[in-house]
Amino acid sequence: MARKISYGIAISQEVLGEGASVPLQGGIPEGMAKAALMGFDSVELHIRNPADFDPEALARSSRETGIRIAAIGTGLEYGKNGLCLTSEDPAVREKAAERMREHIDLAARFGAVVFLGLIRGKCGVRARMAEYLDRLADQLAPLAAYAAERKVPTGFEPVAYYFSDLLNSTDETLEFLSRPGLQSIGLLLDTHHMFMEDRSMEESFRKSAGRITHIHISDSNRKYPGAGNVDFGLVARTLGGIGYAGAVSLEILPSPSEDEAARKGMEWMRASWGI
Repeated sequence: MARKISYGIAISQEVLGEGASVPLQGGIPEGMAKAALMGFDSVELHIRNPADFDPEALARSSRETGIRIAAIGTGLEYGKNGLCLTSEDPAVREKAAERMREHIDLAARFGAVVFLGLIRGKCGVRARMAEYLDRLADQLAPLAAYAAERKVPTGFEPVAYYFSDLLNSTDETLEFLSRPGLQSIGLLLDTHHMFMEDRSMEESFRKSAGRITHIHISDSNRKYPGAGNVDFGLVARTLGGIGYAGAVSLEILPSPSEDEAARKGMEWMRASWGI
């Protein structure tokens, strides 16, 4: 298969621990340098406050390492800062939206995708699910317009039930994103979440063709490809078949170690798409 994709890996400024699916932790410049040495083309940044970062310094690290900043993850805004777009508190919702705009502004400097994942929040009460989805749509519509104005691609990520009860499968996420004002929002598909929630990964990829802005690669147990039960040969063939040409990025646990997880992930990428 001819290579048409970018090999990516998740990195973070903070040390997030062994339970975080970020293989290279503890420094953005250091992570970019390490990714370059390992043969990756791009990184996704997992950050909790865009204002903490100097865009010029990030651009310099990108130039020096030859590593492209492909995406910016916003999950730490929820996990570390407690911000979400569906909070019962209007002030929290507004702060979450403000932070999303800041992430979009930072991403605009690099042509990067902005994730919309855990910052969606949770509902917790099935009887109120429709209310929460309406609230989420109300928050996302102006953010979608803001991103479109700045030509920043977005990626809404269906996530497994144990992260959130809002929009778990690819099918229900596609239906949600058909609402007015949300059509410009792209999809971030994660093989771990797809394995957990979708009836057919192949069918989900095909239904999403043309709308996928970023791919997360992780196995059924959240580890590197080959450590679990995801059919990654099928993943590679299907992505090739639909003409996906963005980043495939390792968002995996740093297990058994950062280096080993990244190395095994790169081995799968090279085996699937060529060196």
